[in-house]
Amino acid sequence: MILKNANIYYNGRLNKGAILIQDGIITSIFQKSFNNNFKKFRENNQDGIEIDCKDRYILPGIIDIHSHLRDMGQCDKETFYSGTKAAAYSGITTVFNMPNTIPPAINAKQVNKWQHKAKNNIFIDVGFISGVPNSIDEEEIKKIIAIGIIGFKIYPLKSLNGIDWTNSDNIQKILHISSRYQIPIFIHPDWPLTSDEEEIIKNEYSNFSFLKLHNKLHSETSEAKYVNFILENYTLLTKGLKSSSDKPPIIHFCHISCSESFNLIQKFLEENKEQSKANISFEVTPHHLLLSNDIILKNDNIGKVLPPLRDKAHSEFLFKQLEKGNISFIGTDHAPHSVNEKLLNNFEAPSGFPGFETYSSLLLNKVFQKELSLKKFVEVSSENPAKRFNLMSKGFIEEGNDADVIIIEIVPKYSLNSEKFKTKAKFTPFENSKLSDRKTQVLIWKVFLRGNEINTEKALPDGRIIKINI
Repeated sequence: MILKNANIYYNGRLNKGAILIQDGIITSIFQKSFNNNFKKFRENNQDGIEIDCKDRYILPGIIDIHSHLRDMGQCDKETFYSGTKAAAYSGITTVFNMPNTIPPAINAKQVNKWQHKAKNNIFIDVGFISGVPNSIDEEEIKKIIAIGIIGFKIYPLKSLNGIDWTNSDNIQKILHISSRYQIPIFIHPDWPLTSDEEEIIKNEYSNFSFLKLHNKLHSETSEAKYVNFILENYTLLTKGLKSSSDKPPIIHFCHISCSESFNLIQKFLEENKEQSKANISFEVTPHHLLLSNDIILKNDNIGKVLPPLRDKAHSEFLFKQLEKGNISFIGTDHAPHSVNEKLLNNFEAPSGFPGFETYSSLLLNKVFQKELSLKKFVEVSSENPAKRFNLMSKGFIEEGNDADVIIIEIVPKYSLNSEKFKTKAKFTPFENSKLSDRKTQVLIWKVFLRGNEINTEKALPDGRIIKINI
């Protein structure tokens, strides 16, 4: 198959040309400016299929490193089938899936069952992030690592396994395991409040809108406190590494949402740059870049998420850091729930909302409005995740890589309609947001996973389970 007459993002810039795909692999890239012998290029096209892109843009498939595909006891919220179809239609060709299943994926038996449930039910490639076994059992951890997971997740607010993640001994233990096996630890940073502290805040801010109250209950201070707690323990552990051959733990902070946390991490990375003893990264979500708790919604629960939507100063700060190149990863934290759950009272309604089907359109519109460079978008959405998590055949449009590509076009302005979402969670806090300041905006035209078009109703769930060998 040939994708021709396209603007291809290749080698850090757009090049007019064509891509030859065979057996799911990019076998050749034709650059019009360097090679005028398209006839010879075409002779290598074994199946004879040619798609005229008519000057549309071809980008690498998006890699979303933070999602909740549910299923496993939560099929009313989402299934592997519905969630990955939503991702496929959004230009996302690879996702990492978090372990808060029912029962939680915290042992090898459950992780195997989880992956088996996904088999033949996913439209895109899926990597799995496990919970930590009870008692941080190292033997069980080794069994889970052998399955080929991406990493382990820790969640201090409501632990999947009863482990107290505010206890330094437990953090030291999981950091040692990360160092020893070079397995990433994904961290949700939020220092939990006591029930008494929660009641004081509820009383003190009772006149606030719910989104602002929710922000106080899970404040920037609590997030930064947990980030600092992890960094202090990280320093303690790395000082104890016995030789230069000992490798530091691999830490990834999920959904950083405020300037305080960002500055703590940046300062730490800068201070440890020369010693090469800091293997730390972090992601930011599209909603923490583009929304604040000033948003007006008919139902505040639609915007209820963890971490909460922050004051506008934080979203503006983070977007500027993205523009400057100081943010390297985006994760949607796609977290679907049923509409009925979001109709519960504010404190009972679950946190989270779907993120796949707003990610690419929102940020690519920023690109074509000249608020964000295309280079930076491709780096944070595709290239950096592929490099960071050793997805060797993904993230770049290069000869020999998987033909995971998206084709985008500029179309007349349209309204975001969550009723048309492929996810089961047909709601979004972006419903009434202005997607573009122009008369035109970006639309995903075609999405390919290993050369197979997946944003069509004829597509089959031929995605694969990603397994990392450590």
